[in-house]
Amino acid sequence: MHLTPARLFLCCLLLLSGCASPSVTPTRSQRLPTRAPTPTPTVTPFAISGWAYYEEGLARQQAGDAEGALQSFTWAIQRAPDFAPAYVARGSVYLAQGEFDLALAEADAALELEPSGAAHALRAETLRLLDRNRAALKAFDQALDLEPGLREGTFYSRWLAARALHDTSRMLALGIEHADRRPNDPVRPYYQGWAFIELGTPDVAVNTLVEGIESTPDPPALLWFALGQAYAANRHWPEAVVTFEATRELVQAGDNSLAIHSDQPIADLFSALGRAYLGVGRCADAETALEYAISIGASASKNSAALEQARICQTPTPTITPYPTTTPSTHLLPTHLLYDLSKPT
Repeated sequence: MHLTPARLFLCCLLLLSGCASPSVTPTRSQRLPTRAPTPTPTVTPFAISGWAYYEEGLARQQAGDAEGALQSFTWAIQRAPDFAPAYVARGSVYLAQGEFDLALAEADAALELEPSGAAHALRAETLRLLDRNRAALKAFDQALDLEPGLREGTFYSRWLAARALHDTSRMLALGIEHADRRPNDPVRPYYQGWAFIELGTPDVAVNTLVEGIESTPDPPALLWFALGQAYAANRHWPEAVVTFEATRELVQAGDNSLAIHSDQPIADLFSALGRAYLGVGRCADAETALEYAISIGASASKNSAALEQARICQTPTPTITPYPTTTPSTHLLPTHLLYDLSKPT
């Protein structure tokens, strides 16, 4: 009879037990089964190496199987507790699931084992999403010191962190970095324009953004949005309304470039549009836009004063214009927008 490893192990235990158990001599009346059942094999999670589980997790993660990826990365860590990339990979899954505390713990664990650019970058992005932007920028700098190749992949996160801090010197440096790396990118004027807005020089921002829009065949929504903010900073409300409405039309047509500016681009757009409507006295439209902005994630506290003002300034029976058209002054509006406004409605 063939002995399986499990049966052989049991036989060894019996041999080692010596005379602990009395021997039994089979007789004719004692029949043994001619065929023993084959035990069902038990799969152990440590059947393969930690590296193999890590690669399996990456494949599952790429295929969209987050839970399967977590299991594979966990097996990789159990198999090789000092394998830092597995902690980073597991942290990236937690980050995608919004489990920021878990993601941060994984980044810290990886850094204790082996400081790497990837671990610092994971920590930086997690800190940014936790609104700890100053610490995030420091972690991004550490990541780039170790792995300069991460510069491209972390650019937008670094920009968002710098913008949240109103760090104009960092924003100007990032604008130069982007222009050097992508001189033909149609959103390039946005970075310079927004830095000028933050510096308190909206006139310079308007000139920069108008020039960028007029030199681009199909200017993206991001440029229009930034131009609207520059007009708003100068309290040129009619121009702001036109540019924000142009932004809205592009977004509705599928332009997603506003994601470069904000984690909540649509909420930011309607908040800005509501304030611009308020600036030109279109109070009912302002109320509608601001209420919508708050309903999709805009800060209620930051918009409450404008919303209250929009409600107070309305006539008893306001009429909301769903697709308003406005004829603004021609203060530095892009020429092809002026052409569109000259068409009969």
